[in-house]
Amino acid sequence: MTGRNKNSSRSIALRKKVKRMKKLNLLLAICISTLASCAQDKTVNKPKIKSEEIIFFKIDQGGTRTRREGPGMDELVEYNTDGNIEKVYVIEFDQAKNKNIYNLHERYFYEGKNLIKTEKLGYRTGEVYEEILRKYQQNKLLRKDVKSIENGKEVLKKYGSFYHEYTYEPNKEIEKVYEHDEDKKAFVLTYIQHKFFDANKNLIQEKLEDIHGEIYEQNDLTYNTENKLIKDIQTLRFPSTVTYKYNKEGDIIENKYESEGTIITSKYAFKYDLNGNWVEKKETKTTNIKQYIPDPEYIIKRTIVYY
Repeated sequence: MTGRNKNSSRSIALRKKVKRMKKLNLLLAICISTLASCAQDKTVNKPKIKSEEIIFFKIDQGGTRTRREGPGMDELVEYNTDGNIEKVYVIEFDQAKNKNIYNLHERYFYEGKNLIKTEKLGYRTGEVYEEILRKYQQNKLLRKDVKSIENGKEVLKKYGSFYHEYTYEPNKEIEKVYEHDEDKKAFVLTYIQHKFFDANKNLIQEKLEDIHGEIYEQNDLTYNTENKLIKDIQTLRFPSTVTYKYNKEGDIIENKYESEGTIITSKYAFKYDLNGNWVEKKETKTTNIKQYIPDPEYIIKRTIVYY
């Protein structure tokens, strides 16, 4: 393997790690953090959300709902009065006792409205295993440090210790990511992320550049007149197109993933409370792949407590 391929592989691995830490894992990012952000986005002139409990139920062909035992996708998210996340709990369902067990998994700390620190805890041990620190200047993020923690102390390790540096130009953000190299005993540049925005501050293009100056991934995003994302085209690596449709409440009712002839369509149906926030979401998936094992249908229940 050439040096360039090694660096590209490391860039991809770290990119995956960064994506995981942005909002839980990929599935949680789609199903949980999207829901959580939706909660506070829709509280203009409405009661503010204090907490929301997200529970997934699998539906069999007979319509029976069942829950997964043990920790999975279920979460309890608590918000402060500014609408920012304060704590996230992983919910473990004890089938024998027919009750939920709430395990603290993430804590968020703010100065004003700026998120300055995130702690991730082992939901079984209760100990902090990752710490994310952020520094700002004039409310713009300048640096983010991700630290691995063991027994209360920082431990330098590959894929667990890195930092991000941010610079800005008109309608553009540049993020340089440095990973700890165990052989060199130093942090080395791994990749550069370029983000471009329109006049409404919507992200319209994202590029990933390796340490040799080569762009190896690119996403182009399109929005409707209400600034809702309607198309995301990925090129260069794993080419794909994802399109989105919305209902009048502004929630996604369909997303369609297309890549090299494969089409996977997810559709969603909602029930709402009196404040216009959804409290039940039904998810179904279809595909054109004959050998594809169909995903089960899910009902997602959302219990909201307001301030």
